[in-house]
Amino acid sequence: MKLWELAAIAIALSCMMTPQAQAAYAIAFNSSTGRAAADNSSFALDQVRKAALSKCGSGCRIVSSGKGSCAAVVEAVSTGTFAWGVSTGTTTGSATNAATHECRRKGGVQCKPAAAICD
Repeated sequence: MKLWELAAIAIALSCMMTPQAQAAYAIAFNSSTGRAAADNSSFALDQVRKAALSKCGSGCRIVSSGKGSCAAVVEAVSTGTFAWGVSTGTTTGSATNAATHECRRKGGVQCKPAAAICD
């Protein structure tokens, strides 16, 4: 094999092993009102956090943010107590299931997704 062929193979292999850029995600939530918003419009965590907070409104705070995964927040009102849960997972479904479990553990009945997002 010629040197240039080896170089071409090495370049091709390095391109295949380069990780893909992942968008960032953030979920903002107001536990008093149940209002939630999510954003994944940027690769920068600080930008998606600001966007989620802006969409959610006053009284909201970031409850989950990251890259390379999904997240969900669920909420329920039961017997006068407001319960909610947040979790991450490999899909929005797995994140929602885990967040629902947390919501129920905190006394929530009929926990429902408020927001779910992937990067």
